[in-house]
Amino acid sequence: MSLLSYLQAPALWDPTYAPNATGFFNALYGAEQVDAIRALFGGPLAVVVTHWVPLIIASAAAVALLFLLSQQSTTVADTTANLVLKWSVVFAVVSSIAYPIFTQDFWLSVVWGDMIASGINPYYEKFTPEMLNGLPLDHFPMTMSYGPLWALVSGAVVAVSGGSVLATAVLFKAALGAAWCATLWLVDRIMRQTVPGTRALSLAVAGWVPLGVWQTVGEGHNDIAMALPALLWLMLLLRNKWSAPLALAASAVCKYTMAPLLLVDMLHCLKTRHMPVWQYAVRLILPAIFSVAVLAVFYRSPQFFDGVRLISSWHFLQPSDAFAAINTALGEWLGPLGRVVTAIFPAIAIHQCVMFWKRPDTEQLIRTSIAVMAAVSFAAISHLWPWYLIWTLPLVALVPGWWLSRFILGLAIFAPFTVIVWWVPEAEDYKDLAALVMYAGAAMWTLLTTPEEEPAVEEVPNVIRHVDFVRARSTEPAVMPVSVINARRQEMRVKSAAGEG
Repeated sequence: MSLLSYLQAPALWDPTYAPNATGFFNALYGAEQVDAIRALFGGPLAVVVTHWVPLIIASAAAVALLFLLSQQSTTVADTTANLVLKWSVVFAVVSSIAYPIFTQDFWLSVVWGDMIASGINPYYEKFTPEMLNGLPLDHFPMTMSYGPLWALVSGAVVAVSGGSVLATAVLFKAALGAAWCATLWLVDRIMRQTVPGTRALSLAVAGWVPLGVWQTVGEGHNDIAMALPALLWLMLLLRNKWSAPLALAASAVCKYTMAPLLLVDMLHCLKTRHMPVWQYAVRLILPAIFSVAVLAVFYRSPQFFDGVRLISSWHFLQPSDAFAAINTALGEWLGPLGRVVTAIFPAIAIHQCVMFWKRPDTEQLIRTSIAVMAAVSFAAISHLWPWYLIWTLPLVALVPGWWLSRFILGLAIFAPFTVIVWWVPEAEDYKDLAALVMYAGAAMWTLLTTPEEEPAVEEVPNVIRHVDFVRARSTEPAVMPVSVINARRQEMRVKSAAGEG
């Protein structure tokens, strides 16, 4: 996929609407060679198909690994988990050399970073055609839509690169690759308290499913800059560190949408830690100062959020869009149920918050975090680009057996294939159908991957069930899902049957 990207990108970006990208590739390859590449593919459909083929192979490998690990969780050794992690890093390193094919978000960070390095506030000034000289960026002028912390990172990267496009691209890729590998490391650290099979399965979900590594390190989307500090928040929360909300604040000022996890942070402190309200308010002072300080670097007026308002006007690939496809096919008589579909994921989030208040253990903490982010991803925002699933994928990896985790994992498997509706003219009018296929495929994946029935939580002995509370007071992360308890029980049965006592 990485090697093909250097042929697919010039074949995809037509000179009629992408003169800057065309000029970039002409300077890189020569105009005649670029024309030959375009003639070889013959159009965007061939580009999409040649992207799909290796993507299908990579997805099949990930699915096969997930299946094997889920079936043999009690016999997997630490060496296997380490091997899964090492290959995840290898995938990231190899993907880092890829050229971004289907979007220009990577280059938007570059031009906005260049504006910041030049002393221009990109939240109030749109980039001009002159600012795009030398960049393979063909995009309508707009103000910055990312958070101010990512703006500072972008400005620093461009300043260090000295204006070189190549150096800037390498540094941005290095930053994204480092953030992705750090995320894998955090998943590994959190899951080290579980049996090796569960740890290996979590690492496979985080590191082997193509969407995560390819959209982050290959296509260059910066959503990992938001997901990484959110995962760090969770680990610090499990270790009872005062700096946990500071990490969450860093996530929120990168790309805003992780902010609702503050609700989970509050529930955890008030219920699990039995923290007085005044003490929790004091806990938030430093994160608040940090957030305001970062925001103050760029904020001058409410116009600051114009970029966010602009992208919030786009609507596609949400559950409501999948419902719209069904409603249209059935003659529009299901229209009144549209609000019910939109309310499903917020209702799940509310239910999980209530469950966490009643049973504040570690697994329920993670489930509640996933449910809250699912409500944000599938209801609160207006559209769902495939790379938005990076927000929840690392969290999903921590409880891969839960039904909502499996549903989001199914979306992560199917979502990259929706690229066809953006690039093949014959498919452009079928975005709702693409949403229906994606969500239906995820639902089917959820059903097909349903694990064997586990005992209810009430059936688990109290001494095991509350082990997280003991570990939560230590410096080690506390993760003791019911599935892990079952795995350990099964391991004991195997040893007993083998005469090992």
